[in-house]
Amino acid sequence: MRHIVLASLLLAWAVAGSNGLNFENQRPLGDDPSPSPAPPPSPEPQPPKPPSPEPSPPAPSPEPSPPEPPSPSPQPSPPAPPAPSPQPSPPEPPSPSPEPPTPSPEPPAPSPEPPTPPAPAPQPPSPDTWLTKRHEPGYCAMYGICGRRKDGDVLNCANNTQAQAASDELAHKLQATCPTLWAEQGGAAGRYCCTAQQIDKLAGDTGKVAPFTVGCPACLHNFVQLWCFLSCSSDQATFTNVTQVQLAADNNATAVKEIDVWTSAEFSSSLYDSCKDVKFGAANLPAMNFMGGGAKNGQEWLEFLGEVKDKRVPPVGSPFQQNFNPTGNSTPPGITLAVGKMASCGDPLFLCSCADCPVAPGCSIPTPGPPPESRTCRAGAISCWDLTLLLTYIALVAGTATVYARNKRAKDRQLLDAQLGLEAQEPLLGMAAVPGAAAAVDGAGGEEGDETEPLPGDVHYPWLERQMQTAYTQLGELCARKPLHVILGGTLLIAFCLLGLIRFRLETNPQQLWVGPGSRAARDKSAYEASFGPFYRVAQLIMSTTASSNGSYIGTSGMPGIVTDANIRLLFDMQDQVDALSASYNTPDGQPASAALTSVCFKPFGTACATQSILQFWHMDRAFYASEQAKGKYSTKLTPDYCFGHWATQCRSAFEAPMDPHVVLGGFSTGPDFRNYSADATAFVITYPIDSAPANLP
Repeated sequence: MRHIVLASLLLAWAVAGSNGLNFENQRPLGDDPSPSPAPPPSPEPQPPKPPSPEPSPPAPSPEPSPPEPPSPSPQPSPPAPPAPSPQPSPPEPPSPSPEPPTPSPEPPAPSPEPPTPPAPAPQPPSPDTWLTKRHEPGYCAMYGICGRRKDGDVLNCANNTQAQAASDELAHKLQATCPTLWAEQGGAAGRYCCTAQQIDKLAGDTGKVAPFTVGCPACLHNFVQLWCFLSCSSDQATFTNVTQVQLAADNNATAVKEIDVWTSAEFSSSLYDSCKDVKFGAANLPAMNFMGGGAKNGQEWLEFLGEVKDKRVPPVGSPFQQNFNPTGNSTPPGITLAVGKMASCGDPLFLCSCADCPVAPGCSIPTPGPPPESRTCRAGAISCWDLTLLLTYIALVAGTATVYARNKRAKDRQLLDAQLGLEAQEPLLGMAAVPGAAAAVDGAGGEEGDETEPLPGDVHYPWLERQMQTAYTQLGELCARKPLHVILGGTLLIAFCLLGLIRFRLETNPQQLWVGPGSRAARDKSAYEASFGPFYRVAQLIMSTTASSNGSYIGTSGMPGIVTDANIRLLFDMQDQVDALSASYNTPDGQPASAALTSVCFKPFGTACATQSILQFWHMDRAFYASEQAKGKYSTKLTPDYCFGHWATQCRSAFEAPMDPHVVLGGFSTGPDFRNYSADATAFVITYPIDSAPANLP
């Protein structure tokens, strides 16, 4: 009985094997966790075909029937139900043993269905693929662009290859952007360590410096030449060493992360000297504050330019770290200092204005020569001119004293005559002239001692007064005799004087009220505006604390400090009111329009107004200010104190210009008792540059 059951089980197993081994790439039976053949249906119709011919080999083998004799009784046919397979041939059960290994001659293979495992993380490149090993002339340390950062900035390839000849496209762009380098490298016969794509990026980046150096072409030329030389010099590997690489964010290519560059002191100092005195007229600040972070020498400027943007807030700067002269005055073996030619700001080819280059020829104040020999007349120790003035003064004093004494004697004599009762040659005039004389003669009149004025023309009046009395007397007689003629003549005279109103024009430009149109200042201004456009005008708003204001500090002036969160928020409110102001006017074609601050303000960089205010530390944005103050304790927070120390880098304005605290704050001491801006500043100074374009003038 056990044999029959065993045979039945073997038969069922064989049937299941013949129908179910056509899936899962013929996986061994012991590996299938499911006893049912249904779960693993193969999506591919090809695998089921090979198993179909495989059952044929076991079918013609009847020899395994000998195991059947152990089941002598045929009545155990009832156990046949386990064989409901579509293959009723009973001889197959005895051949189970050979079937498991023979269903397929192919080795078991993994199913194509399993999910794809996650891609392994990219491995860091081997140093052998990017190290700058050959520091020789004619070799590059970097060549081409390999990918981009997460913020989109391009990254150079670390490629210690030979410098390449310039293609037609590269030659054209080098002549346009780096003409000096093109000439120094030999033009079309030279070799270069850059591509046309790199020159496009270089031209775009260096073009942003042009507004700051408009008054000094030499500074702009040297700035562009610096990056042309560092990027394209055929001997780049002699002064550049790639120290770290990174995987580009867009394609996982090996790109530069950090380099070391060695330059000579003359190279960096000549570059700095050509730009150190350049002024940015729009903000009336040194251009070095914008393009050099306020650097004081060439090394500081190069360090500022080479600092990777990830170290700054906001992230503005180089896409990878560039360390200039990291070992100081010494150089590693194989490295030579970069020596480039930089134009002086006094170079006739790139001549700068005297304001931007005081050392240019003709700009320095000449040394005064010896005083000329005196050829004037002298009277002893003083000149004849001084002697003349002195004598004139003495004569005037003596004459004044003489006239005063004479008049006093005359008045005294008149008084004496009046007291003695003597009459003058003309009694009436004499009586009128002498006080109290009339009363003495006829005993009538006023009280004793009354004074009456002399009649017009009296000899006792001064000469000028007698002439004026006579003239006005004649005028009065004329008006009385001929009134109509006088009125008509006066009307004609007034009408003639009013003829000037024909050319009357209301002047609304304050500059023309104070400066004559033909003056030297007006001519210089016209020449400047013809070259650089109209100069802006200025309007200011000053907000100051009072003695009753609340503040954390008391300034040296005795007033509370103004740099508090409440005052800054109040200034935001005031700025909102200023922005909301508008004025209606009619356009030249008669259409009504309105003007606000944003439509008339000076905008040197894009669409943002060049307003100089402490609010520019937060881009004039109240939400940005609130988010910065809400940052955690250990985050870089753009607080007022932080921005007072980083105004040239991290706290730039909305138009990307630094806001000097000296310009936007007031009321603080500039002497040795100055503590800090938060403690001593007592006023906010907001300056609104107004565009002086003709369309904006009243």
